[in-house]
Amino acid sequence: MQEEKLNEIQVSQHTADKLKKQALEYKRLQETFNKRFSSDANTQFYVLSLKWLNQWKQYVSYDEIVANKAPSKYFGRITLERINDDLEDDVQKCFKYYPINNHPWNTYMKQGLQENVDYVVIDKDIWEFFTSYHPGIAIIRTSNGNGKDKQVAVNLLRFKSVLLYPSIIKSISFDRMYRQTFDSEIMQVDRNMEFKDYYALIQRTVHTFSGNFAKDNNVRIWRYVTDQKDPYKALFNDIYKQVSELENSDDMCFDFKGELLTYQQYQTIEDIGIIDNNLIIFEFKDDFKPWCIRNQAVQIEGKCEYCHNFKVLSFPCICRKVAYCKEECKQNDYNYHSSRCEKHGSDDESIKSLTLTTTSMKGIVGLSNLGNTCFMNSGTQCISNSYPLVEYFLKNLYFDEINMDNPLGTQGQLVKKVGSLIKKMWCGDRQTITPTNYKKAVGQFQPMFKGFHQHDSSELITFVLDGIHEDLNRVKKKPYVETKDYDGRSDFVVAKESWLNHLARNQSIIVDLMHGQYKSTLKCPNCQQFSITFDPYLMVQLGIPSQKKRTISFKFYKDLFQSTLITIQFDKNKNIILKEYLKILGEELKVDHQYLFGYIANMYTSFDFLDENKSIVDIRKSAKRSQLCFRQLTNQEIQMQKKFPIQFSNKYFEQQYKKSYQQSGVIIVDGQMTLKQVHLQIFTHLNQLFSEHEQLDYEKQVLNQYYALVYKTNQNYWNPCAFCNSKNCNDCEVKFDDETVEEVKNRVLKVDYQCNFEIIILWKQSPFKQIKLPDIFDHYFKTNRLEMQENNQRNQMSSSMNSNSQQGSVSLYDCLQYSQQPEQLNAENTWYCQVCKEHVQAFKSMQIYKAPQILIFTLKRFKASNRLFKQKLETLVDFPINNLDMTDYVINSRTPFEYHNENETNNGENNKQKVIYDLYAVSNHFGGLGGGHYTAYAKNKFTNKWYNFDDSMVSEINETSIISKSAYVLCYQLRTDDSNNCQEKTMQSIIQE
Repeated sequence: MQEEKLNEIQVSQHTADKLKKQALEYKRLQETFNKRFSSDANTQFYVLSLKWLNQWKQYVSYDEIVANKAPSKYFGRITLERINDDLEDDVQKCFKYYPINNHPWNTYMKQGLQENVDYVVIDKDIWEFFTSYHPGIAIIRTSNGNGKDKQVAVNLLRFKSVLLYPSIIKSISFDRMYRQTFDSEIMQVDRNMEFKDYYALIQRTVHTFSGNFAKDNNVRIWRYVTDQKDPYKALFNDIYKQVSELENSDDMCFDFKGELLTYQQYQTIEDIGIIDNNLIIFEFKDDFKPWCIRNQAVQIEGKCEYCHNFKVLSFPCICRKVAYCKEECKQNDYNYHSSRCEKHGSDDESIKSLTLTTTSMKGIVGLSNLGNTCFMNSGTQCISNSYPLVEYFLKNLYFDEINMDNPLGTQGQLVKKVGSLIKKMWCGDRQTITPTNYKKAVGQFQPMFKGFHQHDSSELITFVLDGIHEDLNRVKKKPYVETKDYDGRSDFVVAKESWLNHLARNQSIIVDLMHGQYKSTLKCPNCQQFSITFDPYLMVQLGIPSQKKRTISFKFYKDLFQSTLITIQFDKNKNIILKEYLKILGEELKVDHQYLFGYIANMYTSFDFLDENKSIVDIRKSAKRSQLCFRQLTNQEIQMQKKFPIQFSNKYFEQQYKKSYQQSGVIIVDGQMTLKQVHLQIFTHLNQLFSEHEQLDYEKQVLNQYYALVYKTNQNYWNPCAFCNSKNCNDCEVKFDDETVEEVKNRVLKVDYQCNFEIIILWKQSPFKQIKLPDIFDHYFKTNRLEMQENNQRNQMSSSMNSNSQQGSVSLYDCLQYSQQPEQLNAENTWYCQVCKEHVQAFKSMQIYKAPQILIFTLKRFKASNRLFKQKLETLVDFPINNLDMTDYVINSRTPFEYHNENETNNGENNKQKVIYDLYAVSNHFGGLGGGHYTAYAKNKFTNKWYNFDDSMVSEINETSIISKSAYVLCYQLRTDDSNNCQEKTMQSIIQE
């Protein structure tokens, strides 16, 4: 029918010529833009909706026209929306003061959009070309960098801002209700903009206010710090509490616990540490009046922390939170304040003075997530629990070995930040530390980690350990070292020679503890000529043997609200149908399989039931971009002859568009029910959300107030609505009457026989105070989250759910064996054979020749499935927690540190000894590619217990829970005869010292 209507629309020859001309013109403009983007001095670009662009290409038959083919059937027959309608974010409280209100920043895009997925970047010529034919919303963004490094900053930093100056403080002191007009405003800014330029922009804002404001140094910028859920409310209450009793003649000042944002040359907004959803305060100074904010970080007149006299405080503490009127007061207060002082930066003397005490946390400390920094926290916890390295830092030995002249190092800046953090984690008494300075240092010296994107914990560990090595390299001037050929000499001779060459340029605590040695063999496939080299390594990359298994994940709803994410494995070669698998699933879930109701929750399309006669493989393919769900039916629901599912939408009712809802759990009703009964049945399910209210009368107090029931159809928006017959219908509400669901269905089919409809629950108003609509269920279940996480872990570990997981798992020994197998080089990475005199795809094998005292494995869970995409291997790797026997997997059983005691006849090849390691830390990765979540497990040397480090949360964990599919980086320590006794004695000696 749709094609028949399209065929009825005729496109005139004049219109056809015009559209063809547009297609060719866009092709020319786009090619010009692509060529000159890197070299063009222009820094201003436009954002274009990729969805709209694809619709326009259909409209002008772009692909067919440029290929010199006949136009498609959609040529000139599509109604285009306004350009960028789907990208614009409706922010009600955007910054309204000049000049920022006129800045391109003040056009807000929806958050989380991705280039080449949701939008593309174009130049002014292409934008003007499109808007000459179609209306649109201009989204302008600026670029950073030059040449190949040129990038357009599209997704801007978004935070809340508050403006403060004396007249506002006075209004607050007079009237608590002023909060209704004293509001926070949303501001966007390019995170790569230099802070001094941003500061200058804010200074210009003062001219928009009435009052006598200072001309110079008239603005201070603060970050408000609070543990309250609503920082804006906390700030207002804090101000009101202090100024409510001030007289009209008093200075409108209050004590403020925030952080003054200062900057150094070339520092960007990101370097300053402003992140999404911060509350930033702009304080403007009135002439002849003091600043509104009193803060101990700023040197002003006030009470001395020791003598309490009101004087000029010229001697601030390094923490910038207390100050003294003279040096004598500072010294007298040292013993009291030092235990409470939160050091600012990494002052050497203050860090050196930190020692282990009976109140020290001894490494059992959480690290705050600064915004997608769980990867950093996980990797850092692994480093912090590497006992021999911790001991080195606790004894302050690193200060004497900092190499200030190494061009590959950071002149000690990185190692000082690492040392400062480790000493605070072990010697401090705080349960949680915010690693801001450490994060800045990591981002400063490795741009990949700059910002707040998710990264790889393994790469973080490698970078930090390499950085520590270069900062502490004992070799001040690296000599030139010539590598000799193998020439048939014995492995030991060549290996020792290669190691001495390595030591000639690299010597540090990291080399002593963590550097091992590989034996690398290359073999020509034609003449069998081979080459052997011995190379140092920091981490051992282990491939995971592939299993003929596939996984499928689904949500299991025990009832409307309680859901558990479950992952099952199946043999991809077995064509098992869902009906058979439901029996196994029912046994594991302890549910009669006949009570399991399966469906696919699509984001933008209609609800799909699962066919029990469909194979698991086909279901996995069909649910690839959707959520597979199972629901346990009640006795009442199982008896329903015509089950009718009703879903939820978490978006605001006023912002709904057809086919733009999100699905969660479902409510099942009988098709024979009246619409009244449907309304009441849904309220029965949702009534527990209204538990804080008294008994409510549904029709009077709930109907269409908290939520609405609306019809969703598969009709095109330009067709008349099957319910109300109006065009552009924004979803008809379900009436509260006696018509049954089946009667509604029959009535609609008479109007449009192809129409499928569903009933959706759209929230209008939250039943909880100050809780946003998308957070209703999260708020209701906030007390059950820990239990739900434990359920998820139990399900992940379930052997039967993984279809006899022993068949789908491998051991760490399997990975070691697998990684030693020869692998042929690809065509892009050939080796030159001296015999054949040509580049060949040689076979390369890597064997561990010597293993270090601390041995770190990275499981290669992320592998390329093709040139564009990667996939994560969910294979369970069973690794020993104690007694990892590496004897058969290392050629030389002694550590590289013992080369000086070995010779060609008496070495670890000829006289092998047992090589046993014990696990002490694991970095875990949960979730899929491009995101997920990192945690760490680590064994504490003081308590000899295992702990789960999940950002700021630390909890004791059972040793049996360490082995999981999420294990990514494994850290082992070599066991020696007296290692445990030595460690205990060393720790006690550190405490005594």
